[in-house]
Amino acid sequence: MYCGRELAKGEKCTCPQSVMRRGGSAQNSSETGKSGASNNQNTQNTQYTQNQGTSYKTGYAGKDSPFERARDRYKAKRAARGAKPHGRVWRDILSSLASPVEAVTNPPNFGKAAMLIIAAVMGAFLWLGAYFVLRGGGVGPFKLAAAMMGFGGGYPLIAEIGLTILSGAVAGVIMFFLYTGIFCFIGRFVVRVRIPYWQFCVRLVTAWLPFTAICIIGALLSLLSPLTLAALILCGAAVTAALTYVALKTEWYSVPPSKTLLSMLLGYFLFLSIMLRLILTIH
Repeated sequence: MYCGRELAKGEKCTCPQSVMRRGGSAQNSSETGKSGASNNQNTQNTQYTQNQGTSYKTGYAGKDSPFERARDRYKAKRAARGAKPHGRVWRDILSSLASPVEAVTNPPNFGKAAMLIIAAVMGAFLWLGAYFVLRGGGVGPFKLAAAMMGFGGGYPLIAEIGLTILSGAVAGVIMFFLYTGIFCFIGRFVVRVRIPYWQFCVRLVTAWLPFTAICIIGALLSLLSPLTLAALILCGAAVTAALTYVALKTEWYSVPPSKTLLSMLLGYFLFLSIMLRLILTIH
C-alpha cells in the first residue's frame, strides 16, 4: 500500500511506514529493504535463466498468418470500443440534474459533440417555448394530432413548429459559441486566467443543463398558460445565472469573489446586448 510493489508469497513489506506499524525501526526497514531487493533481484535472475528456452510470441514477431494478425487487431479494437461506457453521457446528464452545483464544481467529461448537442437541444426547446408564449398558449396534443393529419389547414402549423425547432437549434449553437467565447475572452484579458477553451466550456455547458431540462418540460407541458410558461423559462434563466457564477468562481479560484461577480455581469451585459441586437435585426 506504500510503494505499490507486488509482494511474493510470505514476503513482508519493507517500507519504513510498514515496518513502523509492525513495531520495527526505520534502520531495520532499510536493511530489510536492501535484503529484500537483493532476494528479489536473485529471483528475477533465476526466472530469466529458466525462461531462456522460451520465446515471447506476438502477432508481429511470431509465426501468425496475416489473417490471424488481422483477427487479433479486430478483437482488440472491438474490446476497446466495448470498454467505452455508451450510456455515460446520459448518466452524467442525470447526475448533473440531480446535483447541479456539485456537477458544475466537478463537471463531467463532455466532448465537443456532446456540448454542441446540448446547446442545440436547449436552443430548440427555448425557441419552442417562446413560440408558445408569443402565440398565446400551447397547441395541445389533440390539436397537434389533428394538424398532423391535415385537418383544419394544420400543415402550416406543423411547418411553423418545425422551423421554430430548427432555427432554435441553430440559435443554440450560436449562443454556445457567443456565451462561452465572451467569458473565455474576459477570463484571459480581464481576469488574467488562461484556461484552454474547450476545457473552459465544460463547466458553462454543465450550468446550462437545468435550463435545458426546464425548457423541455415547459415545451412538453404547453397546455400551461403563457404567463406560467414564461415564468418557468425565467426561473430557468435565473438558475443558469447562479450556476454560471459557481462555474466562474471555480475556474477563477485565484480571483476575489467580487471581481468574479462583476466579470460575470460584464459578460451577461455583452451577451444579452449582442443577442438582442441579433433578434431585433432579424425581426
